[in-house]
Amino acid sequence: MPSSVSHVTVHPFDRVEDIMFSLDANERLTFVNAFALKAWGKELHELLGRTYEDALPTKAMPEVMTAFRRVLNVQQRTELEVFGDRHQGWIGIIIYPDHGGLTVHVRRLPRSAGNAMSTDFDALTGCLTRTAFIQAQRTLSFPHVLAVIDLNLLKSVNTLRGHSGGDAHIRTVAHALREAVPAEALICRWGGDEFVILTPGHDQRALQELLGQTNRALPGPMQGVEAFTAGMAVWEVETAYERAFAIADEHLQLKKEQFREATPGEHEIDSFVTFSQELEALRDPGDLIQHALNRLLSVLNFDQAAYVVIDGNEAFFSHQAQGEGVPVAQPALHVRMALAGTGMIDTAHRTRTTAWSTDYPSTPDNMSVMVEQGVKSAIVTPVLSQGHVTAAIVLRAVNRWQTITPQMRKIMELTALRLEHALELRRTVSEVRSTLEAGMLTLGIVLEARDFETSGHTHRAATMAEQLGEHLGLNTTDLHHLRQGAYLHDLGKLCVPDEILRKPGRLTSEEWTVMQSHVVQGHDLATRIAGLSEETLQVIRSHHERWDGGGYPDGLVGTDIPLNARIFAVCDVYDALISERPYKPAWSHEDALSEIAGQSGRQFDPNIVRAFLSLMERSRLTA
Repeated sequence: MPSSVSHVTVHPFDRVEDIMFSLDANERLTFVNAFALKAWGKELHELLGRTYEDALPTKAMPEVMTAFRRVLNVQQRTELEVFGDRHQGWIGIIIYPDHGGLTVHVRRLPRSAGNAMSTDFDALTGCLTRTAFIQAQRTLSFPHVLAVIDLNLLKSVNTLRGHSGGDAHIRTVAHALREAVPAEALICRWGGDEFVILTPGHDQRALQELLGQTNRALPGPMQGVEAFTAGMAVWEVETAYERAFAIADEHLQLKKEQFREATPGEHEIDSFVTFSQELEALRDPGDLIQHALNRLLSVLNFDQAAYVVIDGNEAFFSHQAQGEGVPVAQPALHVRMALAGTGMIDTAHRTRTTAWSTDYPSTPDNMSVMVEQGVKSAIVTPVLSQGHVTAAIVLRAVNRWQTITPQMRKIMELTALRLEHALELRRTVSEVRSTLEAGMLTLGIVLEARDFETSGHTHRAATMAEQLGEHLGLNTTDLHHLRQGAYLHDLGKLCVPDEILRKPGRLTSEEWTVMQSHVVQGHDLATRIAGLSEETLQVIRSHHERWDGGGYPDGLVGTDIPLNARIFAVCDVYDALISERPYKPAWSHEDALSEIAGQSGRQFDPNIVRAFLSLMERSRLTA
């Protein structure tokens, strides 16, 4: 009788003497090989289902997490080499896409610059220490280009983002420098915020261009400020290292003087003034909010930003932004939540002050959905409108802890205040515009009655013109001017005598001249209405011009006719054609479209006719 033998399934990767593991789309561990368990000193049940950053015994390097997220997004294999703090040596990482997640292979690299010992490398940056760098110089052949590099505003970064943020900034710059310089170059962390590079040869310009490209690709410590400044010199065989270093350092200091290293407060003010100017240029409230979120993400180095609208006892996210490779925040946009269950959002609403937590999962007023998504740090600042908290700005760090500094809170509160003022101004302007447009529409309706126009022609033509303008890509301000011009397009008919305006038969040439004068008369009347733009006035004057030059009052040809007038002319004629009048029956929709198409290049701008017909077809399909 055959004996019963139990078999233990061994994963093929368990035989590999390198670290191997797999992550799902949410960066949670789904497999860890035996070598990794031994290296990390963990049991399998302690790791599976946890995020990589939570499970790792030491803090994950930002460049590694960035690479993970890039592969998760684009599902393409990538490789990188980093200096591992725990390994105290160079490691190679290969990341493979794997059914929406990824599989990672980590191996110790046999090579180490100059075969140096692991203690020759700076633990934070992976660059040579000063001692190892000086020792490595003994084996060099000459000449070499020596570059002294100084990080800009590192103190400001530490003040704004905490020392963990400062360390991350140093590591990011160091990684970029190591990737940029040739393999035969030496790179040393000379001091806290200083690096020294030696590359073979005389060519300072080549190294300068290489460093310039690297600098432009790096995030600066503040908006408009480069990550580092560099000075250079050529180190010849007969020249002492100290002499070459002094010359390069002198060039560096001259550049730093031009740069004029400022205090964090001064840069904060400059940055905030720029931000305020940018908001002034935006008209749409949604654009204002989105710009503010994007700006905060870049300045404060968070992963997710959201604008929360507070509506009574409910709240919902109306706008979001996130960094590269960062998952979209949950709940999704416009999903309403009970305000009482929104944690720090509710706290900020009740207290009317900023709420924050560097260790978000441990805070009593966290949201479980945020914790599940890996949010480690968060800050929420209320936005007021007419004295009430109507919204809040939320920033979150995902799968990493971000120190919440007083500078961060100050910038958040200044941004909320500036956003409040900008939105309040837009709201007031919108209310004034609505009131003004209501009056204009009323005037248009009165003109319809006097001219025997079909009821609703002005409103229909204006609405249609706005939709066509939006289809053509006009911005919010231009659409506003177009709509106003549409409301007032026949204002000048107030000056046309009733016997001509209401004459049922054909007009004489003299009467037709009087009728045509209504566009000039309307333009003159409209110039007396305060606040009307030139673009609005152009619709009133030029909506009877023809593309071929046969229109009135100025006989304009082609693109000399203002764009808004060209747009409105098509909509005005179409609605007139499909409307019944005392002197004609209503045309069918198809016949009216055929007439509009037939007048392309004659009465109407061909591009606008194409857009109009496309819009009509799309409206028919979606009706």
